[in-house]
Amino acid sequence: MRENKKFVTTESVIALISGLYVATGFAVVFSILFLLTSLDRAAKLDRANRVDMALNLETRYLKAILLEYSGWDEAYENLIVNLDETWIEGNSGQYLIDQHGFDFTLAIKANRQVANLSINDEVKGLKFETLMSGGLEDLIEESLKVQEGDEGMVAGYILAGTDIYLVALGPFKNEKTKKIRPDSYLSLGRRLDAEYIGELESSYELLGLRLASQTKGTMNSKVLLDASNRSIGYLTWFVEQPSRLIAPKVIGIVTPFFCLAIFLTRYFLKLDYADRIAFEERLYKEATCDPLTNISNRRQFMTLCQQEMAVHRRNGGTLAVALFDIDHFKTINDTYGHAMGDKALVHLVQVCSSELRESDIFGRLGGDEFAVILRETPLEEAVNVVDRVRAKIEACPIKSNHNVITITVSIGVAPMNDSITFDSILEMADVALYKAKKNGRNQVFVSA
Repeated sequence: MRENKKFVTTESVIALISGLYVATGFAVVFSILFLLTSLDRAAKLDRANRVDMALNLETRYLKAILLEYSGWDEAYENLIVNLDETWIEGNSGQYLIDQHGFDFTLAIKANRQVANLSINDEVKGLKFETLMSGGLEDLIEESLKVQEGDEGMVAGYILAGTDIYLVALGPFKNEKTKKIRPDSYLSLGRRLDAEYIGELESSYELLGLRLASQTKGTMNSKVLLDASNRSIGYLTWFVEQPSRLIAPKVIGIVTPFFCLAIFLTRYFLKLDYADRIAFEERLYKEATCDPLTNISNRRQFMTLCQQEMAVHRRNGGTLAVALFDIDHFKTINDTYGHAMGDKALVHLVQVCSSELRESDIFGRLGGDEFAVILRETPLEEAVNVVDRVRAKIEACPIKSNHNVITITVSIGVAPMNDSITFDSILEMADVALYKAKKNGRNQVFVSA
C-alpha cells in the first residue's frame, strides 16, 4: 500500500520566513517608535524641570541681594529716614541697577508711600503706582503673613503695565537685633524682557526660551502667576526631540541591522544622561557654594554641621565652632567701594583656607560673617588655631590700585556640648564674637 506523504514546499518556507521577518520588523519598528516617543517625553519633562530650577535660582539670587540690603541699617537710614540721594546713587539704587542688572529698586515707607524708586533707563515710564497695582501690593500682604516664619521675604511675578517683572520684596530689619522694622519695605525687580530671557537661555542652556502672552498649553510652556494666582504670561521653550535625529536612520536599516539600532539608542541615551548629570552637578554647586568665595554657603554649612554633630554624638570626640567677622567691613565698602569689599572677603577665605585643615568645615554665613567647625580639636587647640588665622590675616594686607589695606577679624569660639543643639552652639559662638568686637576687635574670645 502506498503511503500519502505531505511535503513542505519551498514557496511555503519562503512565505513563512518572509512573514516572520515582516512580523519581526514590525515588532522592532513599533518597539523603537515607543522608545523614541518615551525619550521625547523624558526630554520635555527634563527641560521643564530645568526651567523651574533656573527660575528658582534667579529668585534665590534676588532674595540674597535683598537680604543683604534690607538688614543694613545704613541702607534704612539713607533710603527711608534721610533719603540721601548721593548715597542712594552710589550704594543702592543706581549701583544695584548697574552692577546686578536690576530694572528697579524700590524703598517703601509708612502708609505704603514711595520713599525712593530707582529705575533702569530702559523702563523710564515705570511708576510706583503701576508697580503697586500690578501686584506689588499683593506681595506686601503676602510678606505680612510670613514675617514670623521666613523673615518676611517673598518673591513672585507682577504685571506692571505691559511688562512682567520678577520681584523680591521684604521688610527692613534692625542690623543688630534682626527685628523687623514695621511698615518699611525694600523691593528689587528684573523685567522679563528679551535681553533677560536671552541671558537665561544662554546661562541655563534653555534653547528657544521665550516670553509669550498666549500658549497652547503644551509641556513646553510654563504659566507665570502673580501673588493672587492670576495668569500674567507664559514662558515657552524648544525641546530637541531625539526621535527626529534617530528615527529616519534606524527605520531605514532596522530589518537587516536592528542590533545596530539598539546600539545607537543606547549611545544617545548615555549622551543625554551625561549631559543631565553635568547640568545637575553645576546646579548643585550653585545651590551649595557661595558664588563669591567658592566655599560652602550658609545652607550647605548648616547641613554639614548637623551631620557632623550626629557623628560626634555617636562616636564621641572633641569639636569646636568659631565665627569670623571682618572688623569695620562697612568702612572698607564705603571708603574703597564694594569691589574692594568683595576682594577682602575672597582674601580672607584664601588666608583661612591656607591655615585650616581639609577636614575642617568652612563656610560663609552671609555678608562678612564666616564660620568653621574644627573637627577633633580640643578648645585650647582650637583657640590657638583661630588666633593663628587671625594673626596671619592681619599680617597679610590687601594691595590694590596703589592702596594697601590691612584687615583684621574678630573671632568667637564655642566648644561642643552634647547636651545642646548645634544652633545653640552657634549662638554661643556668636555671643563670644560680639564680646570680641566689644572688647576692641582683632581678637579671639571664648564662650563661657
